[in-house]
Amino acid sequence: MKLPIHYKSAHWTERKQAREQYIKEQNGLCQHCGKPLNENPIDEVENAYINWKLFPPNFQKYPIHLHHNHKTGFTIGAIHMKCNAYLWQYKGE
Repeated sequence: MKLPIHYKSAHWTERKQAREQYIKEQNGLCQHCGKPLNENPIDEVENAYINWKLFPPNFQKYPIHLHHNHKTGFTIGAIHMKCNAYLWQYKGE
């Protein structure tokens, strides 16, 4: 698969494949915080208050998310679910 992909126009199966490819290419590390995706994110993210009411009900269902640029729609990389929430809530990403 050629990365990046356009997040909103991609079928969920393409998103899954892209996420898995990013995980491989990133050596299992979060694109945002650099910690292993099978561990907790950095303390700044882990300890940040997240207003879960801002996110869809199933947002926390999956521990690894496919991060994308909300302006261009193109994917950036695989990140922790909490890093994704942090970036959206605090950085507008």
